[in-house]
Amino acid sequence: MTDYRQWKTAISTKETDYETLLRLKNCGVDAMELSVPWHECDSIDWESLRKNADAAGIEIWSYHLPFSQKIHIASPDEEYRRRMVAYQCSMIEKAAAIGVRRFIIHPSTEPISDEERPLQMSAAKKSLAELAQFAEEHGAVMCVEDLPRTCLGHTADEMLELISADSRLRVCFDVNHLLTVYGSTHAEFVQKLGDRIITTHMSDYDFLDEKHFFPGYGMIDWKSLVESLEAADYSGPFLYEGGFSPSARAPEVPHGTYEMARERHMTIKELRGRDA
Repeated sequence: MTDYRQWKTAISTKETDYETLLRLKNCGVDAMELSVPWHECDSIDWESLRKNADAAGIEIWSYHLPFSQKIHIASPDEEYRRRMVAYQCSMIEKAAAIGVRRFIIHPSTEPISDEERPLQMSAAKKSLAELAQFAEEHGAVMCVEDLPRTCLGHTADEMLELISADSRLRVCFDVNHLLTVYGSTHAEFVQKLGDRIITTHMSDYDFLDEKHFFPGYGMIDWKSLVESLEAADYSGPFLYEGGFSPSARAPEVPHGTYEMARERHMTIKELRGRDA
């Protein structure tokens, strides 16, 4: 059983400059996930990122591969699917060259109808297996992220189906993507997938749709969630994705600051959910 206080504090960011990374370090942040809008990914200066992260003392924990409605590895169109896998492989190759060892992937885009779901699930599994192989060849691992709404991976059972494509696949648990309408709870997700979860996206929400609130401004019972991850021997980071600027889906909700990140991580079990 792990202790959440031993997990690294990490933040998902698109920033690669030394000044921002040093600020994160001075705020108690140990590691970062690089997540850049898809249309900016081809202009990433990987060598500068490596240099700046090293100088600031920040670990580059992971890279969130590009995602948009145009990047769809679950497309039933085989030619298109192959192009999307090749594109993601090109990004893996660039990031792995500077030592990135964990890659976060969205298994689909949306919307997906009930009729389309089986075909897209099959295509996604084929793509994920190919990406797992390519990542291993570059000393890295693929982490499949659970997604909300009609995307693939919106329940624990769908995630189990997706990662069954290849034993090398691991899971990025986005705790603000499990929606009440589809039935999976945090406890069920960790119980079924805990041994494959190696990284997280931490933010809060209302269980109705993703909100990416700073922890404490939504309804998650953080004590219960964190204790379930501890019991599953999770040893990755407490990695914030969002929460440091107004939520696009609820801009009136307060947000946190980098200076609050480490302390909120260390006191996370005190949060029981806004309506608990």
